[in-house]
Amino acid sequence: MDTTVKINSKTYQLQRYPETSDKSLRAWSSAELLALEYVAEKNIAHLHLFNDRFGVWNCALQDKRVTTIWTYASQRKAIRKNLILNKLSTKVDFKTPLDDLQHVEVALIKIPKSLELFELFLQQIHKASYEKTEVVCGFMTKYFSSSFIKVAEQYFEEVTQSKAWKKARLLILKVPKKETEKKNLINTIRWKDKELQQYYGVFSSGNIDVGTQFFLENLVVKPEELNVLDVASGNGVIAYEVAEQNKEAGVTLLDDFNLAMESSKMNLQEKNTVFLCDDTLENLKKNYFDLVVSNPPFHFEYENNIEVALNLFKGVENCLKNNGRFLLVANSHLNYSTHLTQLFSIVTVLKQNKKFQIIECIRKR
Repeated sequence: MDTTVKINSKTYQLQRYPETSDKSLRAWSSAELLALEYVAEKNIAHLHLFNDRFGVWNCALQDKRVTTIWTYASQRKAIRKNLILNKLSTKVDFKTPLDDLQHVEVALIKIPKSLELFELFLQQIHKASYEKTEVVCGFMTKYFSSSFIKVAEQYFEEVTQSKAWKKARLLILKVPKKETEKKNLINTIRWKDKELQQYYGVFSSGNIDVGTQFFLENLVVKPEELNVLDVASGNGVIAYEVAEQNKEAGVTLLDDFNLAMESSKMNLQEKNTVFLCDDTLENLKKNYFDLVVSNPPFHFEYENNIEVALNLFKGVENCLKNNGRFLLVANSHLNYSTHLTQLFSIVTVLKQNKKFQIIECIRKR
């Protein structure tokens, strides 16, 4: 795996976090390097960084004043790890996509897979923009969509593309529009008689995804299952159903994505809940939970990657009580049962349709 990159005559060591065994993957892209080249000769006092997933921008722009808008707990860890690796200051000015910014001079965005999240970023920038604000958006050409331009044109008068370089391009946004449609950037989703809300960019926009729906239709929480954990909890709909079925249960929700966590807070504010934005289960009590539920992720932006889910499974085994249950829904083709049988005493496919499986794992010492 390539971990060395030269930027503006300096060499940096950059590693991915979470770690991956796929040696073709790197902790930076040509799109990010192209954005750095674009701003290299500019006299910029302050940059705002969006979707700097592994910290290449934070490392290369150490001589500038930067504000980093973070979306994932694992992203914050990755940035810190790579700053330490390069013997750079780990003091980072972090903001969330829901925080108000002040006076955005130049913003760098690695365009995320979610167009909704891209729009949320642009609205956050636009609110803090002035006539000379410039936004540099990097993307790999194979992922280009005309929707990038349509979204950008809602907020900026000038939207231009750069020439391609190593299969990457930039969108350059200038002249913020004086009048734009003020959107709430929150989707409403109905589950039974409840209206759930989630911020733009949270998984499955506008509806409950079919895997989660299959899981919910077959979920039965036992009366004795009082300590419950929802892993990769998203907007909190599974946790909501758990709390509805067992009024005595306390539910802990854990998700890597801060907008997912903020969405679930809107939906479960009256429930007995704990909210954790984290990418691992390392900080949870061992042998504590009676039940763990999950619709685990297997996408990492544009990458299909089950390694994150497999690491979560190890954490689940560690925090389940003896005889505790782990219930998950998964695409049948992922063959999770093969991995789960190495961790749990009993692994059973409870329900199955053409696309999904609901798997029950029992932990016995």
